[in-house]
Amino acid sequence: MALLKRNRVVDPDAPGVRGPARIARQSSDFAGVRAGDVVVIDLPDLEVQDAEVLVAREVAAVVNVAPSSTGRYPNLGPQVLTSAGIHLVDDVGEGLFARLRSGEQVRVEGSAVFRGEELLATGIEMTGERISEGLTQASTELSNRLDSVTANASDQLRRERAMLFEGARIPRLQQSGRGRAAVIVADTFDVEDDLKGMRRFIRDNDPLLIGVGKGGDVIAGLGLVPHVVIGTDEQLTNSSIDKAREAVVVSPAGRLDHPERFEQHGTNAMVFAASGASEDLAILLADHNDADVIVLAGAPPTLVALLERDTADVGSAFVARLKAGTKVVDAKAVRFFAVQRLTWLVPFLLLLAGVVAVIAAVLTTPAGQVWWTDLRDLVGSGISWIEGLFS
Repeated sequence: MALLKRNRVVDPDAPGVRGPARIARQSSDFAGVRAGDVVVIDLPDLEVQDAEVLVAREVAAVVNVAPSSTGRYPNLGPQVLTSAGIHLVDDVGEGLFARLRSGEQVRVEGSAVFRGEELLATGIEMTGERISEGLTQASTELSNRLDSVTANASDQLRRERAMLFEGARIPRLQQSGRGRAAVIVADTFDVEDDLKGMRRFIRDNDPLLIGVGKGGDVIAGLGLVPHVVIGTDEQLTNSSIDKAREAVVVSPAGRLDHPERFEQHGTNAMVFAASGASEDLAILLADHNDADVIVLAGAPPTLVALLERDTADVGSAFVARLKAGTKVVDAKAVRFFAVQRLTWLVPFLLLLAGVVAVIAAVLTTPAGQVWWTDLRDLVGSGISWIEGLFS
């Protein structure tokens, strides 16, 4: 919705919800929200968890510069707000952030946002009826989408039966994955955070690092060496080819069009004759090369994110994960357990250090020295007794 740049005189006693504006673009900004605030957010497809936080903080109204429901899937966040009696105005546009500061008194009436007599922005008033209609439409579209994905996946299972069940056309790497984990890295906005959180896992387990397209550059950018890069000829960068030990070129035609690219970098190149998204073929590659665990860094973490891809790609993703089965783990899960392990390790080490310090302090006392002498004599007697058994 466009912002209105002219002022409009309004009745100061006009109906509506009043309160201090609170700019909280993302859910991480909700800590500063207080009861009675008119919260201005930028959260497309408002999630239930975020809506529940706003309800718990007893806000007066919520103004979203983005659509609270885009129709991609049936999200219940808007319904949580309106069911709690919180006025919700949608899709007012990001320009509101430039015209409004936290703490300024505003009034929300219907689909309009006012500051005094000035009309700042208009959007869409999200009533219960409008939200219900949107949920019904989103559910129908999601169902249709799932039907298309299911049909595509079934077709792919028929066409690629030999590859999926016999490993036909899947390259054999020089570096075996047997007894190792494989970490598949796709170039997405949060993949570096995933990898940084997995440093301990990578250091302790020496996994097979597989970069998808520019994912090889992401791996190298963190000071690691990509064992394999995989992608179409267009997806693979010269820098990732140069750093990788092996390259797998995805080609539906089954040919390597530019072998000189790999020869000049001294990188062994193989052809993966298949169609589908490179990140999904990377899963099949890791599985075929006997990886015990396949960790996905940068892959779509949710069903909704997965369904946003092209229908054919969604089908290949479903089939690849079905083939690899329980081997597939998301990088965020690995990060979680790495943090838990570290969380328990630190207190244990502190406790151990404290025990050692207490023992050392006790041994400096006369009584402690007597105990130490008695313990040393006891251990010495035990050793002598054991030696006597074998003499």
